[in-house]
Amino acid sequence: MRPAGSSNSGRMIRPTSIIAALTILVACAPMPPPRTMPEPPAQPYVDGPLIIGMKGIGPIRSSVYFEAARIRDLFPQARLQESVVQIDPLDPKDTLDDIIVYHGGTPMLEIDDGTRSAPGTDDPLVGQVRAVGGPVVGPRGERIGMRWRDARFDLTQCEIGELHQRGRIVCARPHEGSVTYIFAVPGWNPVDLPSPLLLNQRAYLMEMVWTPSTTRGPS
Repeated sequence: MRPAGSSNSGRMIRPTSIIAALTILVACAPMPPPRTMPEPPAQPYVDGPLIIGMKGIGPIRSSVYFEAARIRDLFPQARLQESVVQIDPLDPKDTLDDIIVYHGGTPMLEIDDGTRSAPGTDDPLVGQVRAVGGPVVGPRGERIGMRWRDARFDLTQCEIGELHQRGRIVCARPHEGSVTYIFAVPGWNPVDLPSPLLLNQRAYLMEMVWTPSTTRGPS
């Protein structure tokens, strides 16, 4: 059941509007690295690389319930922490329930309460899942901390982040709308897009975000 009093106002609109825009900005983009990773297996995760694909992130799929007990089934050796995320940094009431999955002592995934419920119930399904650390691997071998130049994005594929992603660059590749890439750019004033020189010198991959298909824009 969805907790009474939980806020829905910011639930995973986070970059859904951006995703639809990003996936059509493909002109002049560099050739991306080849897709090297298979779709992630659905069995529970124990250790090793945690793969992000179009269908899911590790064993998480769009039909998974947003419940700590269900997430524990999928990550039986991980420590979980139930948390609350503030969506709008300027509005402390704009919050979202979250489940954090740890790999060792490091936060690996942040799983959001989704806007969807299981058919015929008010039991919430997962929303976006953010990979923030640990042995997470993107569809083309991307890893947290990867430098901008190695990820081979172009600014035509990116937008300035909003709300929770304020001060960051949000990017997506054509036809991969289920996965977005969040870059930190130290020393950047987020009024305009950063220069290519600044990106090459300072930007690095901070998060990879998987969005269930029924909650994202067209890819």
